[in-house]
Amino acid sequence: MRRAVALLLVLAAPASALAQASDLLNKAAKGAIDAVVPPGDRPADAAPPKPGDLVNNPPYAHWAQFAVGTSVTTKEVVTLGDGSVAEAVVASKLVSKNKDRLTVETTVNAGGAGKQSGAVEQTKTLTDFPARVKYEQTDTPDAAGYSVTEGKELVDVKGKQVETEWTEATASNGDETVIEKIWTAQGIPGGIVKQTLTKKKGAQVASQSELVLVEYLAKPEARAPERR
Repeated sequence: MRRAVALLLVLAAPASALAQASDLLNKAAKGAIDAVVPPGDRPADAAPPKPGDLVNNPPYAHWAQFAVGTSVTTKEVVTLGDGSVAEAVVASKLVSKNKDRLTVETTVNAGGAGKQSGAVEQTKTLTDFPARVKYEQTDTPDAAGYSVTEGKELVDVKGKQVETEWTEATASNGDETVIEKIWTAQGIPGGIVKQTLTKKKGAQVASQSELVLVEYLAKPEARAPERR
């Protein structure tokens, strides 16, 4: 089994950026299913999950470790084959949370070619993430024309070196190829530090996209007062 990577392209659907990013996290973040319950804390004889089983939801785990009010801002730049450029700034904020689900508010400000082509300049959405999801939503079976590599890398975030895990997926269908790579970190709200996507038709690049973390405000969860 291997992790799959989903498309995040603001030109196609700016308002759904967070929803697509969460699907990407579901399938791409290495070890994401263990984000809440580390393997070392599981019973030694615990059977591996199978389709239909409920498992920890990676996007919930990436947000739930922080307090309500935590926010993160990313910027994506998309360059098309004709040289036109579209940009979007995505601001995400944790607005509610309980043990079963949480809600993230996302504001997308689009510009460049996306704005000129009639895309909405600003969109705002609310996305709910349940704490548990079915296993098949977090893992994708092998398929022809698909390959995945994984690794670890230090990524600079506002002058600070952040340890990340990356997943790169290459999917081919005829003369079309899509190469996606995502860097994730447990200490970042939402998990995403960086993402790149390249679409090719034959040897020609049809589009390139790069999303980077701009800034984040990680509010720690308040600790319960100690009993004496």
